[in-house]
Amino acid sequence: MPAPDESGAALLQFTPEQAVAVAELHSRCFAVSWTAADFHRFAALAAYPGVTAWLGERLIGFVVLSVIEPEAEILTLCIDKELRGRRFASAMLTRLIEDAAAQGVETLFLEVGVRNEPARALYTRHGFIEAGRRTGYYRTDRGAEDAIVMRLSLPGPMRAARGS
Repeated sequence: MPAPDESGAALLQFTPEQAVAVAELHSRCFAVSWTAADFHRFAALAAYPGVTAWLGERLIGFVVLSVIEPEAEILTLCIDKELRGRRFASAMLTRLIEDAAAQGVETLFLEVGVRNEPARALYTRHGFIEAGRRTGYYRTDRGAEDAIVMRLSLPGPMRAARGS
């Protein structure tokens, strides 16, 4: 296990071996969750990179990206409910943004529930801006919820080389 970063978590590349633990955490965090087979498939494909966060042997969070260059979309970001607000999500998001920029991703997108104010604030702190809205996008225990589409332009090496 690598040394923890400034957040106190060890950040690792998302791998197929982590799929069961990732699916279990996802199911504890979201009303509609994906299976271990889904996460195994994502981790096995280069187009779905991700970052996992660990405290010792305990998975505390993860983020998964879908890349179709020059764009990418954050599919899901999850932090163990009892550890939210301790900068683990920020550390994972920073690492994911850096990795995406290094791969040549120019624009990063995500959807976030309109009522998820902590996540919206996290994304705004990282430079994401509102780019649209999807009506009734999420199914929650309180019914359908709209999603805000957010966008971040990345200063990737391909853009810098072109002078953009």
